Amino acid sequence: MQGLCCFWNVHIKRADCGQSIRCKLRARTRTFGNKYVTPLAQATTLAILDYWHKVEFFIPYGLEQYLDDLEEWQSTTLRRNNLEQTDADWLSIDVAEEKTVTGYNLFLGIFDKSQISRICESVLPPPQTASTDEGGFENEERTELEGMTCFAKLPLDRAGNPVIDAISISTTPWALGQTLSSGLQSLSHDAFNSAREDLIQRLRNFMSSRGTFAGQSMQAHEVVKLQTLLCDWAGFTPDDAQPIAVLTAKVKPLNGSSSEKIVPDESEKDDEEDVLEELDILNSFYIRDIERAIEGVSSGTIPPTLAQFLSALPAINRIDLYSEDGCTAILNALRPRFLNRGHWLAEADQSMSLMQQFALNQIRQETQNDGLFAVNGPPGTGKTTLLRDLFADNIVQRARILAGLAKADDAFVKNSSRVRFKGNSNTVTLRPLIDALTGFEMVVASTNNAAVENISVDLVKRKALGEHWRHCGYLQPVAHNIAVKEGKGGATSPQGDQMPWGLISCALGNSRNRRLFNERFSMFSLKTKSSEQPKRFWDWLKEPNPVNFSDARELFHQADKAVEAALTERERLAELLDIVGQGTEADYLASSVALIQEAKAHVDVISAALTIKQHEVRTLQQTLQQLILEQQLIDRSSPGFWARLFRTQEAKAYVQQRKSNALNQLSTHQGITALQGKVTKHTDELNEATRDLENEKQKLSLLTQQWRNWCSEHDQLRTRLRVPRLPTRALDLVSDEQLQIEGLWHDEELAQLRSALFAAALQLQQAWVHETAQKGGALGANLVAVNKVLSNQVPEDPKHTLQIWQNLFMVVPVVSSTFASFANQFRGLGPGSLGWVFIDEAGQAVPQAAVGALWRAKRCVVVGDPLQIEPVFTLPTPLIDALGKLHPVTADNAYAPHCVSVQRLADQANRFGAYASFMDENIWIGSPLRVHRRCHEPMFSLANRIAYDNKMVYGLRTRVPMAAPLIDLASGWVDIRGAVERKQSVPEQIEFMIKVIVSLFQRDRVLPELYVISPFKAIRQALREQIMQVEWQPSVPKRDELKHWIKRSIGTVHTFQGKEEKTVFMVLGTDPENAGGAQWASSKPNLINVALTRAQHRVYLVGDVDLWGTLPYFKEASRGDTTLPRWKRADFAVIAQKIKPDKTGRKTPSL
Repeated sequence: MQGLCCFWNVHIKRADCGQSIRCKLRARTRTFGNKYVTPLAQATTLAILDYWHKVEFFIPYGLEQYLDDLEEWQSTTLRRNNLEQTDADWLSIDVAEEKTVTGYNLFLGIFDKSQISRICESVLPPPQTASTDEGGFENEERTELEGMTCFAKLPLDRAGNPVIDAISISTTPWALGQTLSSGLQSLSHDAFNSAREDLIQRLRNFMSSRGTFAGQSMQAHEVVKLQTLLCDWAGFTPDDAQPIAVLTAKVKPLNGSSSEKIVPDESEKDDEEDVLEELDILNSFYIRDIERAIEGVSSGTIPPTLAQFLSALPAINRIDLYSEDGCTAILNALRPRFLNRGHWLAEADQSMSLMQQFALNQIRQETQNDGLFAVNGPPGTGKTTLLRDLFADNIVQRARILAGLAKADDAFVKNSSRVRFKGNSNTVTLRPLIDALTGFEMVVASTNNAAVENISVDLVKRKALGEHWRHCGYLQPVAHNIAVKEGKGGATSPQGDQMPWGLISCALGNSRNRRLFNERFSMFSLKTKSSEQPKRFWDWLKEPNPVNFSDARELFHQADKAVEAALTERERLAELLDIVGQGTEADYLASSVALIQEAKAHVDVISAALTIKQHEVRTLQQTLQQLILEQQLIDRSSPGFWARLFRTQEAKAYVQQRKSNALNQLSTHQGITALQGKVTKHTDELNEATRDLENEKQKLSLLTQQWRNWCSEHDQLRTRLRVPRLPTRALDLVSDEQLQIEGLWHDEELAQLRSALFAAALQLQQAWVHETAQKGGALGANLVAVNKVLSNQVPEDPKHTLQIWQNLFMVVPVVSSTFASFANQFRGLGPGSLGWVFIDEAGQAVPQAAVGALWRAKRCVVVGDPLQIEPVFTLPTPLIDALGKLHPVTADNAYAPHCVSVQRLADQANRFGAYASFMDENIWIGSPLRVHRRCHEPMFSLANRIAYDNKMVYGLRTRVPMAAPLIDLASGWVDIRGAVERKQSVPEQIEFMIKVIVSLFQRDRVLPELYVISPFKAIRQALREQIMQVEWQPSVPKRDELKHWIKRSIGTVHTFQGKEEKTVFMVLGTDPENAGGAQWASSKPNLINVALTRAQHRVYLVGDVDLWGTLPYFKEASRGDTTLPRWKRADFAVIAQKIKPDKTGRKTPSL
């Protein structure tokens, strides 16, 4: 695979050592993305997608995690021997008193995930290199191969009748069966399609064979029969020790009824994803979209965004933003004219950092039509802030289209369509939007809910706005209605700055979220005790809007003109600074003065030459006069007639003298004539040179006046505007921390104007929504179709699906979804159908997770940090390696989900970026963010040194937090030692943490706001188990609250990605006799980096200093200028000292 390869019709070299042959040229990828695909490009892309498809075959469904989210009484296990003996009461579940059953889920074919590893060990060749302890811990801690999984999920109605059309099948048993019988090479897209058709037929036969039981609840023997059917189909039978099925109950509050709305309370889980028309896939969220991409690429279509994602850019085409050329590119990109017009409603004095603004400007330039842009930001460097401004600018750009309409209804095409939904004979009216208003759809996607909700849910809260803008609103009562919490105590509105200000975004994704949004948006106005009453959309519509569309349009135009005028002024000042600010008047006029001097010298040279020739003419004229006199003298001595007649000697001499004189006169005359021509020529040249000299003098005068005018204009603009501090040299941008913090061309007046423009855009959009949604308006009818799509109804004509979604985005500009729900939420949308997709926390996403989003995205912005936690994968690494080796394109792990993330692939495809040091290797990262505004010291300096090569810049105003700490002890290392009891768990450390938590609860009477993080699952499990067994005295937390707190606050490092808290404990575990785990945890900077960067104010490492303090990365906290103070268990008695005793005088036991 070495050497040259032809790709995208060009010859290129392999970009990076160890990377497979892939598409290299971004420009060519984008050109050919939807047009012509070379055979090699097509084959390479298919190889990558097929590899990921094979990996997804083996991903087991997480049944154990699903059951953990249910109440204990909601599930029961079913064993073969019991089912074969009797049919009595197998559907019996003891339901809680306040609940009623609405249906069941029957999980068939139960087996332990560990069987995947055992089967792989039996069929895969042994690894060529001996496994290491670190590799073993890597597999144990990063993989999720514990607990139960299953073959299928079969929904039952409340009577126990099987809803066979809604069955979901796991591909894992089939993949295991194929591997056992025919090897990994037998796995393919086509093979599974055939197997899927075979299973559908088997299930139809099963339903036909029910006979007298048809339409009745399933019988016990039918559960066994169905289990056998699935095992026969898969070619794999689980261990007999396992139950063959698990039954779970779907419930709702007892006071509800099927005709009433069902609004889930806060404890209700999303127990069922969307039902697809065909056989649904239970275990893999991504396999359907990978299949769609495979089918598209096979037919010759590679959307530009996906093509770029799969195409590492050659190093020669990269622009290193830490180099001089890169810094020049930054300066050019940060000109005022490139500034985004729409700006979030933030405080005007809060400026973007330099690299935030560069990324923002460059995203807008690089993705004007389509494409991918990667932003690489450590925690706290403003990735969310950057995205907010992108959202604001897109809304402003769309508002410009709206403002150009003569009337609100012109936003729609003239002709309407009748939309029919599958399985429904009724139709609804749809008037699509005009093309100019499409392409602004914005979707935030990520691996986990927390990441997307950090953006989509928090955007609507008033705390997301600057104080100056908290009066603003956009569909505020509707946003309020969606945010209301419903529980046993009734409906409760958010309080204070948690109250929504506008419906700028919403969290969709899974069925529960979509259902909840749909109900709150369209169906039910909730009642709360708040003075601001929530309203559903249709009730809000009955109220008059403060501004009509025409007036809102005019206000927007005024705001837009004000921003353009302000930017024009600043661009003019930038131009003047390039001239006036870079030199003196003498410098500016130097070339003109030089030209004058040159012209004057030219005049002098020509004048001298003219003088010489004039002198020569005069000399010859004098000679001519002498010859004439000589001729006269000769004539006076002329011989007489007879002498001339007889040609005497005298006569002959006379003739000769006269002839010689004549010749001399002629020659002199000719000389004079020639010289006079030269004099004329030199005179003309002198005149021209003199004119040129005068022209240059006039130009100098004009330039002098121009310079002085510029200086005057410059001085006037400087008096009114804030002039940025520009670097002396381009490279100063890298080293000047103040420049990095303040950025360029930020001033409060401009920020205020741009935010006002965004506010005017929202006002215009609200006025448009209010007018066009009224009775008879196109939007009102279109929202009926939106309601149906959100209720999982599918239009018969696929083109209507996109048109319906586009109408929702006109009302709610930003929606979110996890990757897991992306395929279901946006089913029916084809390549390039969504204007913008923003992938957050991309460093923690396996690469195949983003295929569906990238397939549908016209433009994609990828933000994340590969130096945070790597993606969690759910398969043994030998299996992933073996699947990769089935094709040379994937054999080098360049696309392996345990080696690369969405962020890494996006970074490699990005033109703008930098080289970052990572474990003695330079890796290419996307456009970097550098100013950190989350962690105080010492977390900042430790993380900066450990993971970021000291490239981060401290951006907080103070190094020490102003607020009172949770614990009155500085950050430090709590030196607690002991022998491990279970894997890496040290009882003394567990006991210490339990006492800290209990003491804080007894002191404050609330569960503490802190995180307890560990590298190891065993420590997480020990903490969770023991805290549930604690005798909480004298105060006792509510059990439900404690369970929720444990899930939120105690976990492995992997579960806290993207979160932050004021206080963090990192419990390290292990002992010197069992140090393998510690060596694994310290083999990369990622684990300690995540723990440090979760903590805003305090971090405490809990563990053996002598063991951990000598290991890579951790040793930075035990030596040098970043050494943490050493604490002992007794030092935390400061907590207990502040506990108030109860009436009996009891206090929590001492730490």
